[in-house]
Amino acid sequence: MSTLRVGTIQSTTANTALTIDSAGVVDLSANNNVTVFTLTSQTSITSTTPATITGWTRLDNQNTFGFKQVGTAMSESSGFFTTSKLGVYRVEAEVHYYRAGSPGARYNQIDLMFTPNGQSEVGNDIYDNVPYTNNDYTYNLANRLRYYNFNHLNDKVRLRVGTSNNITIKGGGGSEYDTQIMFTWVAPPVA
Repeated sequence: MSTLRVGTIQSTTANTALTIDSAGVVDLSANNNVTVFTLTSQTSITSTTPATITGWTRLDNQNTFGFKQVGTAMSESSGFFTTSKLGVYRVEAEVHYYRAGSPGARYNQIDLMFTPNGQSEVGNDIYDNVPYTNNDYTYNLANRLRYYNFNHLNDKVRLRVGTSNNITIKGGGGSEYDTQIMFTWVAPPVA
């Protein structure tokens, strides 16, 4: 049996591709990309036609948000998220919303939508409901999870929401993290 002792493996261009610390933790730095955005302020949804949710803040400060971005993969503009690092991503959304009046909303449509390389948008309608009970706000949390293959730089994702009766999506930017969208790089892109 032989022993290979190495702390860093570099690519042919001398970029560090892999490091192993003294505890045996392997860091594949090129593959580590996790980006989290939180909704900056409350957003009212008043239509059955789903609207793109805009107004996101990237969580990228350990002291302020308790999270520092890993890598530099995702960016956002007008509610559309794109990447500078192609790959398969796990996309997760947590949407915290409430209904402040009677009657309840029969349905709330909360969708993650993907547009591959300028083609038709891919996604489907997923529904939750939130009743109105007693005389106080009624809250709900909707979770969505999808895997998308970003294999072109113009691939994009958006979160859209529609409702049968007015709801408010909670957001608070730097002080509340009620509604978030998270992107985790999991594998190289598939052509």
